[in-house]
Amino acid sequence: MNFFKKLSLRSLGSFFAVIALSLTSCLNASEEKHGDKFVVGTTSGYAPYVSLNAQGEYEGFDIDLAYLIGKRLNREVVIRDLGSMPSLLVGLKKKKIDAIIWAMSITDDREKEMDMIYYQGDKICEMPFVFWKQVPKGVEKIEDLAKVPNCTICVEAGSYQDSVLQKYPDLKVRYLDKIADSILELKYRKALSTVLDNSLIELLQSQYKDLKVLNLPLPSDQRSLGNGICIHKENSELTQKINLIVADLIAEGEIAKLEKKWNLTH
Repeated sequence: MNFFKKLSLRSLGSFFAVIALSLTSCLNASEEKHGDKFVVGTTSGYAPYVSLNAQGEYEGFDIDLAYLIGKRLNREVVIRDLGSMPSLLVGLKKKKIDAIIWAMSITDDREKEMDMIYYQGDKICEMPFVFWKQVPKGVEKIEDLAKVPNCTICVEAGSYQDSVLQKYPDLKVRYLDKIADSILELKYRKALSTVLDNSLIELLQSQYKDLKVLNLPLPSDQRSLGNGICIHKENSELTQKINLIVADLIAEGEIAKLEKKWNLTH
């Protein structure tokens, strides 16, 4: 009888040990170990930074940059498409990816949440609002748009532009996933305006001749310091390595070559 009691106790102990191990595994499941891989989070549909070609392969400025960095890190690059800005941020927070490379604007708020390494783009002191054929009269600052009849503004959820528009609660905002979708919204009069990254304006105007742009000033606390590579704050070693790599790529003219290749204005 004592033997069976001891056996039960041992079994019970083993049972709880398994449960504890399972719980630990669940808690740590979000923190993937990538070993010799450089896992880059991004999202297609943001040409010329990231898009899919006819063969279904990822291409663009940020894809080329990711492979340049991966080569200098001596790691295999893995591109992980997470579908949207919010998903990218969650993926980085849970360490599903090593970095976000997706033309993410550097802002004070974002730098509080993650490390951001500048690699491309100018400081943004004004924001381009894009219209179809005609710019409404009397608009000199962002808050003036709320006075325009039927003014719906398209923006990508979680983007830098979204963070700016959230400062203006009187504006009517429509969230879309793709740049092409926002252009169609304008063309078919479902929205009055859309806000885009400055570097995309010239390319889009060459494709859509009816686009008109109005640049509106930004308060100092809403400005962007260019595009940055996002890395988890706990991964300081990777941040230091990529910081040095990007500095070398800029000094060697590699970033400028990519800008020329992908028709990005600087």
